[in-house]
Amino acid sequence: MRFHLSCCAAREGFVRFARIVDYAEHPPTLRCSGDEDRATQARRRPALARAIKARADVVVDLTDLTWADASLMLDFAMLARRLRVEGLGVALCNPQPQIVALIELVGLDRLPGVRVDRATATAPAVTLGAAVARLRVAHA
Repeated sequence: MRFHLSCCAAREGFVRFARIVDYAEHPPTLRCSGDEDRATQARRRPALARAIKARADVVVDLTDLTWADASLMLDFAMLARRLRVEGLGVALCNPQPQIVALIELVGLDRLPGVRVDRATATAPAVTLGAAVARLRVAHA
C-alpha cells in the first residue's frame, strides 16, 4: 500500500498539499522529495510513523530531495533509533551533495544502524535492493 497525494487539490473548500515524504511497505521505503523543513514536519509524520513499524530495514530514497534542514535529519535519527531496538537499520540512498553535507554536519552518518550511500551522491541512482543488501552487510 502506498500513500501519496497529488500536488495540491482543493475539495469542498479544503486544500490538501502534496506529501513530500511518502512510505511504501514492500520493501519498506521512505521517499523524500522537494524541500523539507520544520514547516513541513507535520506532513511527514504519518509516513515516519508507518516506517517505525517496519519489519525489515528501511530504505530512505533521497533522490528527489533538493533541500532539507536539521528537523528532517532528527526524524531520521529517531527512526534509526527505534529500528535499531528491533535489530534493523536505515539506508539513506541517492542523496544529492548538499544533503550529504547536511547528513555529515548533524552526524547522522555516525549513528549505529544508519548507512549512507555517499558514492551515489553524484553517480547514477542505486537500486533499492542494492541499498538493502549493503545495509545488511554493514550490520554483519
